Amino acid sequence: MRRALTFTDMLFLSISGMIGSGWLFAALAGASYAGPASIISWMVAAVLFIFIGLSYAELGSILPFSGSLVRIDHYAHGSLSNYLLGWAYLIGTATTVSMEAEAIIMYTNSYFPYFSTPSGYLSTLGVAAAAALIALFTVIQVIGVNVFGKVNTAITIWKFIVPSLTVVLLLTLYFHPSNFTKYGGFTPLGLQAVFTAMVPSGIVWAYEGFRQALEYAGEAENPHRDVPLALILSILIVALLYIALEVAFIGGVNWGKIMLKGSNGEYAIPIKPGDWGNLVYSNWAGSPFYTELATSGVAVLAAFAVILLIDAWLSPAGTMGVYIGATARSLYGLSRQGYYPEIFSSLHRRFQTPWFSMVFTFILALLFLLPFPTWYQIVSISSTATVVNYLAGGSALVVLRRTAPELRRAYRVPLPWLIGLISFVSSSMLIYLTGWPSLGYVFLVTAFGLPLMILGYRDKLGLSLVEASAASLAYWVTLGLVMYLGLVSGLIGFSVYWTVFALTVIVTLLYLYYKTRGSYAAMEVASSSWFVGYMIVIGALSYVGSMGEGYLKYPWDYIAAIALSIIFFVMSVMQGFETKEIAEVKAKGVPVE
Repeated sequence: MRRALTFTDMLFLSISGMIGSGWLFAALAGASYAGPASIISWMVAAVLFIFIGLSYAELGSILPFSGSLVRIDHYAHGSLSNYLLGWAYLIGTATTVSMEAEAIIMYTNSYFPYFSTPSGYLSTLGVAAAAALIALFTVIQVIGVNVFGKVNTAITIWKFIVPSLTVVLLLTLYFHPSNFTKYGGFTPLGLQAVFTAMVPSGIVWAYEGFRQALEYAGEAENPHRDVPLALILSILIVALLYIALEVAFIGGVNWGKIMLKGSNGEYAIPIKPGDWGNLVYSNWAGSPFYTELATSGVAVLAAFAVILLIDAWLSPAGTMGVYIGATARSLYGLSRQGYYPEIFSSLHRRFQTPWFSMVFTFILALLFLLPFPTWYQIVSISSTATVVNYLAGGSALVVLRRTAPELRRAYRVPLPWLIGLISFVSSSMLIYLTGWPSLGYVFLVTAFGLPLMILGYRDKLGLSLVEASAASLAYWVTLGLVMYLGLVSGLIGFSVYWTVFALTVIVTLLYLYYKTRGSYAAMEVASSSWFVGYMIVIGALSYVGSMGEGYLKYPWDYIAAIALSIIFFVMSVMQGFETKEIAEVKAKGVPVE
């Protein structure tokens, strides 16, 4: 690929990945889930992501590939666990493209009420408009990363200035300090809400864009230096902005201006002051900051609200473009590792971009857009699917320090065992905070991707086409029934369907291990057992914990989740080995791509 991105481009790609629709919606959603305590949610999430970022800062300086987030674990644990983690990540990035398109259309309700409702549900016309936007930015990405990188830098400057001005104007002209002390105080929904708010509100999702410096590493002029620096600096900059935005939004809430929907479908019922939980169902939900500014009665704020409508196009659009590229580069990376056909890694003859992967990304985004016609519905699945992949960072950091200590590291994280452990546990707790049944869906969909790898890797696994097809079909039918009869319809109990899920995945792994026994592929199968065990055990804990059936109360379920995360971290590190790929890098250097 063309190496055309400077440090500024890399930094702004990560910042742009974080400042998208998150700033437009997550402040209201955070307040809806935790009240004023959502400010603490942003702080806690920032700290967790800094530790996750530290792991990837070193890893990105070792293996600066395009699509590296779906490739790094391949160098530490081999193909199987890397594929499952990469599949989860692919789901997260594809859904993000859909979310950003939805965000743009949702904000148009304030001046063109045919695309969506005031609470943010897209109409059929709105879905079609969102699809057209995704198509437009797919074409822009195909044209070339050097073009998009420069355009994105300009857009990101705008994207940073507008929310910063929003903070200043609300804090100085329209601030109600009583919102932080009245109506149940600073933690009206309890201390636990600080943690449970992070995933469904979009707080976690808003920070996940830091990884864009990794996704575009293969196109950086100086990736070994610029990637780690861009990762950490972008998280710190954006964390300060998001915390300030939450303070400004909560301080600007005027309860007398917020309405809920009545039986006739009109938003005409005044919300009860302090009813934080219903903000997400109010007439403010479709365009939170715009509505707050436009209904303030302050002329300056009302005028600035018009600028916000412009930003409601530019901020999500810039991030959507970044994620179209990120998803395509994930497909490119999976193809380069041999999981998908070579056409996914084919480059456009003129523009040197993975054109087929971008077209496929467009199709994936449409598939997720149709069943989730509002930003608030899709954010939990998108957030968690992406964070599942982050488990690899802390583990791979420690494994590669052991198996490849001599590789060049432009950035070396101090105390790698400790940082790796904290990174893994941070990712794991963000996954656990998704709650049940959303986490069950994420784990099932993640496991659902295994047969694609079996079919693509069948020669290395010693399987004929007939064997691979039969095993894949049986696997898919079983998991499909588990999802429908268990999670969707509730016709069978948790103990039955989760046991069937666990046995299906375990038996499949044992079968693959038996077929590959004595070969290198058997090592890869064995090295993936930590992740399979993680999904089964953490999923079960989520069901019985405080965000599931509540058999294990808060904070004991959190303590159990942390303890289990430590155990699985140790398992993942112990199962890491010197893979063929890392041995080749040690012998020949990092391949040029």
